[in-house]
Amino acid sequence: MTAGSGDGGAAAVIGCRAHTGWAALVVVGGGVEPSAVVLRSRIDLGDPSRRVTRNVFHAARRLEPAVAAELVRAGEVIAAEQAGAALGRTVREAADAGAVVRACAVVVGAPAGELRLESILASHALVHAAEGRLYQSALLQAAVGCGLDAVAVPKRSIWEQGEAALGIPRDELRSSIKGLRRDLGPPWAEDQKLAALAAWIALGRSS
Repeated sequence: MTAGSGDGGAAAVIGCRAHTGWAALVVVGGGVEPSAVVLRSRIDLGDPSRRVTRNVFHAARRLEPAVAAELVRAGEVIAAEQAGAALGRTVREAADAGAVVRACAVVVGAPAGELRLESILASHALVHAAEGRLYQSALLQAAVGCGLDAVAVPKRSIWEQGEAALGIPRDELRSSIKGLRRDLGPPWAEDQKLAALAAWIALGRSS
């Protein structure tokens, strides 16, 4: 099922907050209220066989340049494959719940610009940032592959964007999203809040 294939269901968006090798997913299909949260899950983006480590950039620092590049590329391919399978499964589960997923919003960090792999591997800080971008990019790439609109939402401005997209004052928005835990129960930590907010931003923009 792709973004436009359903009929009769409510429009929904998948929100994602990625970490090294995994991501928190929240599907929303309405306004900022408990009934709008369609699904919550945690997906694995690492190598199921465990032959390729999740921390590919850290591991690549110990390798010769050509081998390091090969390892990083393998990690990128695996993450994209795992993300594609997980998003496809999520779209189907949402459809079973009566929601038609049309987009995938991913919380992202600051853009890095064009950096050579050698420069990244020479800096511990750049290595950490690169691993974050790897899994964020895998989700965005997978969204396109699933026929969804891919929306990158920078974390540093996510609450400002939420206020603009939803027309809700920032403090009120923070309080409303935090308060959803009372009705939804766990998991509803920072990962789920930001994933849901990214999804609501994409949904608000499309309304």
